Amino acid sequence: MSIAQNNLLSTTAMREDLQFIREQLFKVHANPFSQLAKEKYKAYFDSLETGLNQPLSITKFQQKASLALIPLGDEHAAISIRNANAQKRTPAWADSIATNISYRRLGNTGYIFARSFATRGSQDLLIYERCIDSIFAVIRRDKVTRLAIDVSINDGGASAVGDMIIKHIFPKPYTDYSMSWKRSEAYLAKLTSWGFSDETYQKALPGEILHFPSRAVAPGKVSNPFEGKVIVIIGPETFSSAIMFATLVQDNNMALLAGESPVNGHPTHFGEMYSTLLPNTQLELRFGVKEWIRPAGRDKMNKLVPDIPCKLPVNRDPIMLVKQLRW
Repeated sequence: MSIAQNNLLSTTAMREDLQFIREQLFKVHANPFSQLAKEKYKAYFDSLETGLNQPLSITKFQQKASLALIPLGDEHAAISIRNANAQKRTPAWADSIATNISYRRLGNTGYIFARSFATRGSQDLLIYERCIDSIFAVIRRDKVTRLAIDVSINDGGASAVGDMIIKHIFPKPYTDYSMSWKRSEAYLAKLTSWGFSDETYQKALPGEILHFPSRAVAPGKVSNPFEGKVIVIIGPETFSSAIMFATLVQDNNMALLAGESPVNGHPTHFGEMYSTLLPNTQLELRFGVKEWIRPAGRDKMNKLVPDIPCKLPVNRDPIMLVKQLRW
């Protein structure tokens, strides 16, 4: 089917792609009706389809199609023009591991600036682990009595990096996230194409939700555990796995959180990204097939609220930041 004349998309092509989005969300997304009941979501899609009554540019259609994702409550979900955001989707700090987790001493306080947990793959986790181990060796040598861990501008990456930090500050078993995973033929095909095999997932029926309860995590022993007082600093830009790290800290009473609530992310959220192309416009649709539920459970407000609210310095000056914290 030809979808463009004079760079405009036909109403038929756009409506078919919107119907494809509906089918993908309803069948593959982890929990598409967490914010809006199924019948109301259907009616919402119908209203969007009715509004596609004239040819549009691909950019205008992208904007209208993206409205279909709002009721998901999935902060990672997106509809994008292929290749337009390719560089943006590459973790901005993935090639700068040595500076992603940095440390300095501020009097009797140690200050870890975790600007990102970004990786280029599992091979980077070993580099992170060596970096974090060496930081805590320096912290022990410095004999600081307090430690501030700053994830206020951290937009996430690999949650395993946050776990590496936790085992240096909290030696006791702690409660992890629970998880729900939607079984779908589309995601099974993705897993197969990637060479992954999960027998439990394969045996489940399409549409079935697999529930994985939270478990007790016993942190591994480390050479230089920190035994002083810890505070974790969050901010409006804290996102994704950085929120998971801060949530684990708060829900397990490992340390207090200070700063400001994240704007776009939530403790309970969707992850493990699935992507596919819309058949006519070839726009890329992305969303999560897993729902991660915070250790405190669904009954707790789905917002990360600092225990010590404070306005963060505009320039994030660490000396000013640590001075204004009362802990």
